[in-house]
Amino acid sequence: MSILRSTKAIARNSLIAGIVAIVLIAAVAGGYLYSQQPTPTTPAATTTSAAAPKNLMVYTALAEFETARILAGFTQDTGIQAKFLRLSAGEMAARIIAEAASPKGDVFFGGPAISHMVVKAAGQLAPYKSPSAAAIPAMAKDPDGYWTGFYVGGVAFGINTDLLKKMNLTEPKSWADLLKPQYKGQILSSNVATSGTAMNIMAGWLSPDLFGEPKTWDYVKQLNVNVHHYERAGAVPAQRVGSGEFLIGIAMGHDINKIVAAGYPVDIVYPSEGTGWEVGGLSIIKGGPNPDSAKAFVDWMLGPKGGQIHTDISLRVSTRSDVMLPPGATPIDKIKLVKEDFQWMADNTARIVKQWQQVTGA
Repeated sequence: MSILRSTKAIARNSLIAGIVAIVLIAAVAGGYLYSQQPTPTTPAATTTSAAAPKNLMVYTALAEFETARILAGFTQDTGIQAKFLRLSAGEMAARIIAEAASPKGDVFFGGPAISHMVVKAAGQLAPYKSPSAAAIPAMAKDPDGYWTGFYVGGVAFGINTDLLKKMNLTEPKSWADLLKPQYKGQILSSNVATSGTAMNIMAGWLSPDLFGEPKTWDYVKQLNVNVHHYERAGAVPAQRVGSGEFLIGIAMGHDINKIVAAGYPVDIVYPSEGTGWEVGGLSIIKGGPNPDSAKAFVDWMLGPKGGQIHTDISLRVSTRSDVMLPPGATPIDKIKLVKEDFQWMADNTARIVKQWQQVTGA
């Protein structure tokens, strides 16, 4: 199939169709480039003196159908034409750093703050304090304006209830439960080397509120026995559990909630000991080809309209207090979150990835 698609066409999909599309797309390695061409509301100008159209290249870690719908709203409001490339957050951070000599993207959209901090440390983000960011609490943004958080979410288990009954098993309620032999080969998680979700899972385990070091690595070793394999993208474990391929998927709660909302036989469980969490970031890539369009997108996305569109289609909790939580989403105050040091995680990302690979063999 062509890698170039109309995001408006994608935006017309229902939630269920969108989830099916994610499952299919996530199974294919690599990123995909999409363009958004909204239907004009007025006849095209015939004069040759018309200003050149403004463009935007979005590097995103969000799902394709989510990004397409968000960019459709952005273009409708601003007239700026947008394309996007989708990769997992870890892969996207590596790509941005690799393109330092000749940046191709304008903004890094989505993925945990940890990934944005890694890119910042590499010198590949441009600071920008958007007026819209004034409504976002300090804990959810970089003090110097290098990234701003537009959502928060916690790590959970997605459990296929049909398989649970068929296997005559009890539902896991804790991280400790996942080590039980009855779940061997029935757990999916994601790869720390590629997935921002996986890094947030690690951040929770490494927290002194949970396991800390070195106990985290003992836990990873034991859990690895029960994990069937590790997906490149953090949302895929929830999707494959929804389709009935596996019993348990470790993923962000909002990704599991989307599967539940689509009608699949899945329960969501937040582990009783406490869990890791993320602040989803938005940042401007240093030296990108369209800096003015990048600022316009940041302003719009961090505002109430962009925030509400995103929350409505993703079931993520906005960092803005004036964005309403849709049905099916889990309020943050209903989740036991552990204390996390995002900057420490960013500073130690390379070491964590290497040690995780050594322990798991993945």
